[in-house]
Amino acid sequence: MRLLVYVLLFSLVISLVATGVQMIGEFERYKSDLMETQKRAAGLVSGGMSNNIWLMNFSEVANSLDDMRAVETIHYAKVVTSTGEQFTTGTHPEGRVISQTFPLVFNRSTLRAPEDVGTLTITSSIEQVYSELRGSALINLLFQSIVVMLGTLGLLLIVRFTLSRHLEAMADYAARLNLDALVDPLKLKRKPPKTPDELSELEQALNKMRLQILEDTRSLRQTTLQSQGERDEAIRANRAKNQFLANVSHELRTPLQSVLGYANLLTDTPLDQEQREYVHTLLSASESLSAIINDLLDISSVEAGKLELEKIPFDLRETLNDLVHMLGGRAREKGLALELRIDEDLPWALRGDPVRIRQVLLNLVSNAIKFTDSGHVLISIEVLGRRDEKVRLRLAVEDTGIGINPEDIPLVYEPYVQLGQRFQRQLPGAGLGLTICRQLVNLMQGSLDVESRPGEGSTFWIELTLPTAPESTSRVRPDARMVQGKRVLVADSYELSRKITLEMLSRHEVHIEAVKSAGEALTCLRLAFDNTEPFDAIILDGFLPDMDSDLLCRQIRSNPLWADMRLLILSSNPQRGDAEHFRQAGADAFLSKSLRESCLTPILNQLFEDAKKDERRFLTRFSLQATGDTEKRRELTSRRMKVLLVEDNPVNRTLTRRLLEKLGCDVMTANDGEAASSLWQWHPFDLVFMDCIMPRVDGFEATRRLRAWEASRKRRRVPVVALTASAMEEDEERCRRAGMDSFVAKPVNIEMLRAVLEQYAHGLSDGKPNPPTNETLKGDYERRMPYL
Repeated sequence: MRLLVYVLLFSLVISLVATGVQMIGEFERYKSDLMETQKRAAGLVSGGMSNNIWLMNFSEVANSLDDMRAVETIHYAKVVTSTGEQFTTGTHPEGRVISQTFPLVFNRSTLRAPEDVGTLTITSSIEQVYSELRGSALINLLFQSIVVMLGTLGLLLIVRFTLSRHLEAMADYAARLNLDALVDPLKLKRKPPKTPDELSELEQALNKMRLQILEDTRSLRQTTLQSQGERDEAIRANRAKNQFLANVSHELRTPLQSVLGYANLLTDTPLDQEQREYVHTLLSASESLSAIINDLLDISSVEAGKLELEKIPFDLRETLNDLVHMLGGRAREKGLALELRIDEDLPWALRGDPVRIRQVLLNLVSNAIKFTDSGHVLISIEVLGRRDEKVRLRLAVEDTGIGINPEDIPLVYEPYVQLGQRFQRQLPGAGLGLTICRQLVNLMQGSLDVESRPGEGSTFWIELTLPTAPESTSRVRPDARMVQGKRVLVADSYELSRKITLEMLSRHEVHIEAVKSAGEALTCLRLAFDNTEPFDAIILDGFLPDMDSDLLCRQIRSNPLWADMRLLILSSNPQRGDAEHFRQAGADAFLSKSLRESCLTPILNQLFEDAKKDERRFLTRFSLQATGDTEKRRELTSRRMKVLLVEDNPVNRTLTRRLLEKLGCDVMTANDGEAASSLWQWHPFDLVFMDCIMPRVDGFEATRRLRAWEASRKRRRVPVVALTASAMEEDEERCRRAGMDSFVAKPVNIEMLRAVLEQYAHGLSDGKPNPPTNETLKGDYERRMPYL
């Protein structure tokens, strides 16, 4: 139908064009004939008119004009003499006309040159021509349309018979192609041509393609069946792997619980130096083994797509401060400066997963410390931009370590690959840290990259876009009112450290001067006093190249002119007893450089506040703890909680009971769920620690029995905390379904137990349990790790 419409439209267009061309040709022919007639008529009368005009016989001129009217196509003629006389005949026609003007020349004497005596103008109307053409145009158009359409339809029938029906057969064959139809070849309904033509070649090509598709389809079907089998095998293997990881986790965490727990208990007993080193080595090895287990479980969860990120308000500064607390000890052990540099434009409240961000940074900073023997490790946060209540951040970890060869950079993200082996160094770990980091960053819609040169260090950075949280969720900013307008001198020989300190002070309206040595510091102090612009405080590095810092403190304190100035010591590698040593030397405050971001402004503000009150006391980071928090902790520890511990392993049961008793709890124990059921029916408990895997009645069934007993007796719901060596995501969900309130993976230590007790003690104080999440417990435990 569509082809027929196209044929009709094509015929109409061709007819219109042909008719138009024909009409134009006829019009031009008629016009040419008319002009030729006018020319002949003018030639006949021009000679006589010229003589009559020369003889001034104007009556004959008029008669000659009237005679021209005898020509049918001439409607109007006019003669104009050289002397100005005019003679006309007829009426000038209306509409479209053709006019020609001919000269009248008198030339009868051979002795004189021809002379123009006037002009003859002849006018003819062509309106009649247009009328005749319009009449014949419709007839021509109809005739030519019929001829063209019949010719086109005939051609269409020929094409249909010789080509189109075969093409339709091919299209129908192709539309019905499947594995069964491919078996039958394509055969066109026509006599085989004597010589191959285009259709026969196309038919052969389609049949050849059919055979190829048939072969490929059979191969694809076999491949699909094989792939389905391999997929099913891969699914079974993945399940077996997850089950293996769960079993390994359970089997390793159970003895690891005992090793870590008793090692921690040993640290609280009298030990000589050699024994303390043994215990420290034991703790480090156990924590490394625990980290490897956690890495294996994390990478398994990410690959299975079961790791979900939280989106909660948090303060990134607090997360970074926790990180510095956790890793400051490792950096000090290697004599490294752990520096923290935060962009002042960083929002105080963001929304995201602080635990996973801390996990990524923890891996990066741990690696930086591991591969750095001297110099510094710098953690820096830069705000790249803000748009639509979202902030783009760049979190970088820079070190001055051994660096990475360019060809080895792609390998750093490969699991189970340790580049330390290429540097002939035996380093702990399973080589999973950066693999997990990249997967976590990808889950956060961010990017992780590295820049490194051998012998110069490395810089790992991640770029994240995080939404900002409402102002109501942000914490109170540090009070800096007393710092405003003060004059501070900074004495630090290490350029990076000095730059960070100056950047932090420049956020406030403070007059700052910086020097690199003790000699320059003394000179600067004297000049300032001589100019009656003494400094209000001096910030000293714990190490200066030309004089011991404690000696400089004593020298400053010995000068009565500088008695009102406050001295703050910033140490890059603080050791036990350093604070007391500098206090005796005359310092007013002592702070680790790694804690500058969180403590420098508050400790300066407190120093100036004490100076205003004419008080002098020695300040450290512990002096900044609010008295409310101290009273709160005292109240929590003074409340003896009644705890039921259900654990089948006798070693872990004894260990956990000792840890809970050390935290001030009254503890009763049971070796399985059956024994626990009889205990909670006769004794009221504030909290239950429940092992999940036990003989006879396991922890899941025991918890279900407890919840049913509470509902039938209308008793208060007792919080149940799962203690399990199985730490997969599905294990936590299984605990939730059984009625447990929170989930703690083994190995459990005293700080993790303290976090649990404090969280539930808050709820018990108002009579309502406030169960913590597993991520909350993990975060609280990680913040306490440096104090173990």
